[in-house]
Amino acid sequence: MEKTPREELVRRVRALQAFMASQEIDAALIAQNADLYYFTGTVPQGWLFIPASGKPLLFVRKNINRVTGETALERVLPARSPKDLAALLSEHGIALPKRLGMELDVLPVSQYLRFESVLKPAGVVDISPAVQSIRAVKSEYEIAILREAAMLADNMIATARRTLREGMTEVEFAAGIEAAARIKGHPGLVRLRAFNAEMYWGPVVSGPDAAEPAFVDTTEGGRGTSLGLPAGAGFRIIREGDPVIVDMAATLRGYNADITRTLCVGRLTEKLNRAFRVSVEILEVLEGLIRPGVAAGEIYMEAEKVAAKNGLTDHFMGYGSEKAGFCGHGIGIELDETPILSRNGKGILEPGITLALEPKFTFPGEGIVGVEDSYVVTENGIEKLTKSSYVVEVRG
Repeated sequence: MEKTPREELVRRVRALQAFMASQEIDAALIAQNADLYYFTGTVPQGWLFIPASGKPLLFVRKNINRVTGETALERVLPARSPKDLAALLSEHGIALPKRLGMELDVLPVSQYLRFESVLKPAGVVDISPAVQSIRAVKSEYEIAILREAAMLADNMIATARRTLREGMTEVEFAAGIEAAARIKGHPGLVRLRAFNAEMYWGPVVSGPDAAEPAFVDTTEGGRGTSLGLPAGAGFRIIREGDPVIVDMAATLRGYNADITRTLCVGRLTEKLNRAFRVSVEILEVLEGLIRPGVAAGEIYMEAEKVAAKNGLTDHFMGYGSEKAGFCGHGIGIELDETPILSRNGKGILEPGITLALEPKFTFPGEGIVGVEDSYVVTENGIEKLTKSSYVVEVRG
């Protein structure tokens, strides 16, 4: 397996160190898997200590021999417990930090208290916004991986077009797409940052069940296969004329591309087909709008204008009080990265930010239609990463 190059990890660490120096933070302790992967190039069971200057120390509970071969970081040390950290830092001539940065958006309180008792900082700073901001702007190395993930996304849609037929269940349909993707290297895991934001690959749902809201923060709902995860593909039988939404994350080498296509065995009703055409129109308008310097909130407001112009405001990104409230989001190691393209979305676009745009329309009792593609912001606009056609009708 290809390792993340040393120079790539050094660039990432130095970006965080520059932020820490500007805020007088002595060190950061990274514990969450997605952030560990970003800064170490692997997912160890352990903790990464990044001082404000100098080389980071990766403390590993298990298996240090394997982790040493997987990361390009130089200082990899065994540590069976957080209790060992203070002594190990002292052995390497590193003083305990007075101001310590930690990922307070995701770190469990029990873990926080444990690290605090061991390292005894005078103050703890939430390092999460800085980490997410650094991760949002991708390097050419990362963008190359995302292009590969986008190719997998297109392959997943091609598989969906080949396999969809009347009479199959949603979960049967989804499983066929997943099997083909796994063979091509999809790990079967989609990382999300938000607390309790659980999802299995992404919604593959149809007809009225797709428009039935679920606990997940997406436009689509779905019944799922049990109340243990009451969302996504279930046992509903797909019928001719049903709008079928394939909204899946394509994950390769730890990075997610995102894609949605609306399919149908036969033809959509005229109402749904018109709404689908508007979703494509919105996507094209946003493609023309996005460039460095544009605010995240401006993108959502422009999408809403197109929906309103076509009399579809009530159905845009949900219905009634169940609207998703966004029409796009950052993508990368996690599927819900910054920026979030919502009315109150924060952040200004800059080159290297990678996004998914997903204008969709919900019709209770009928279904959902829409599209989604993945992009990278360039110096002059955007590059579209996913290439699948928007043709809806398939033979089944």
